[in-house]
This record gives sequence, C-alpha cells and structure tokens, in this order.
Amino acid sequence: MTFELGRQARDFARDLQYTLNATICSDVRIVAVQRPSRTLDVFTVGSGLSRQNLTQPEGFPVRIDKKAPRLWMNLSYQVHLDHEQKYLTVSKSYCGIFSDADLKTALCHFDFEREKEQYTAAHLQVYGQSAALQALNRDGDRKRSLDKIHFPVGGKRFRPSLEDVIEFLVNERLAEPREGWEQVVEEGRNRFHRSQLRAAMRRDTALVEEFMREQQQQS
Repeated sequence: MTFELGRQARDFARDLQYTLNATICSDVRIVAVQRPSRTLDVFTVGSGLSRQNLTQPEGFPVRIDKKAPRLWMNLSYQVHLDHEQKYLTVSKSYCGIFSDADLKTALCHFDFEREKEQYTAAHLQVYGQSAALQALNRDGDRKRSLDKIHFPVGGKRFRPSLEDVIEFLVNERLAEPREGWEQVVEEGRNRFHRSQLRAAMRRDTALVEEFMREQQQQS
C-alpha cells in the first residue's frame, strides 16, 4: 500500500503548497517523504524535506513579495492510510508562527496528535506572559508559563485547518495576502470540512442511517 499512500501524500502536499502560495506566501515548496518506521508506512509532509532530511521540516517566510519577511511559519504533517488502507489520515500536525528565521521566537503553534492521552488531541499553545495564570498556578506550578497551557481547539474532527490559520494571520494584520485569497481559503476549508464529515460518517453509519430515516419521514 506504500504506492497508494505516497500518491495521496504527494497530492496532499501539493494542495498545501497551492494554498500557501495563492494566499500569503511566494515560492514555498511543500513535499512528502517517507519516514523510517518499523510498524507503519508513514510520510512526513513539509518544507525542506529530502532523502537526507526525512523528518524535520524547515521554516519558511510568510510574504508575497521580495521584501524582508517579518513572519515565518513551520508546517509539519505525519500521514498514513487508515485501517481500511484506503483514506489518508493525519496522525500528527504542527503549525508554528514565528518572528524570526531561526524559529526561536514563537507567537503560537497549532498542534494535533491523534489519540493523545494527557491533553486534548487538537490544541493551541501561545507564548507570552499571563498574570492570571501566575495567580491560578498552584504551589507546585509556580514556574508554569503560558506556552505550557494546551488550549483545546475543536477536537479531532473539527480542529483548525491551514486555511483557518491563514485567515487568522491576515485578519490580525500579521500577513499580507494576495488578491483573491478569501476564495482560496474558503474553497480549501470547505474541502477539509467535507473530508472530515465523510470520515465521521464512515465511523458512525448507524447515525447516518438514523438521519436519513428522519429526513424521509419529514419529506
């Protein structure tokens, strides 16, 4: 099934690349490479990956012109086929927003890790100071900082997509968009939502049948 996984992973990478370059980036290249694994065929999707670098995507500037960038993004996905060996599944994803090319100064990052036990699978971590958090910390948590708090963002099915992050950056005036970016974001987000809805339907066919019966009764 590696061939089918590779095909879908590369298609996914091309979609991400198009979305970025059609909205807030220029000439970003997103690729998919197979990562070493003893138990499962897995591909990493991101920027700067190669046969020599199979696991650590690199950051890239967020800009649509040749001006010096003031924002960088680091994007990473680990994907494999589902248990039916048919549909592409994201097992982990990371989208970090930084103010420096070395990715040392972060604003926030959006994370997803399927089947996470310690905290919600889809979450947001924000960097900064919080007087409220310091007041709420218990005696044993005095040194806990804001970036150690995992804010839930929609769970496995309704987590933020790349399009949501792009919209956030544009609306908060952190990134300059290309003309027509709204349509690209809306179309991509709709594709993501449809994909997630289909996955939810496959996992709960009884609910789908119940809904169809209710619709037939109402018609």
